[in-house]
Amino acid sequence: MTDELWRVQIGEVDDRGNTGVPPVPTTVFEGDEQGARAAFSEWSGKADSMGYRYVMLRKVGEVVDVWGTPPAVG
Repeated sequence: MTDELWRVQIGEVDDRGNTGVPPVPTTVFEGDEQGARAAFSEWSGKADSMGYRYVMLRKVGEVVDVWGTPPAVG
């Protein structure tokens, strides 16, 4: 059995005033759950002042099998 992988991503844009531009996801942490939760707390605490559109805490899953064309997942 493998350890679970956790990731924290922030959504950044070059021009904060242009709300029509989708944010670019940037991974700021990858590792265990405890570290990810700490990173999420840190990054979400400064999100407003830094202009991030989002801060996302993710538990990364594993694809074991697939048939057909799955939807895009970032």
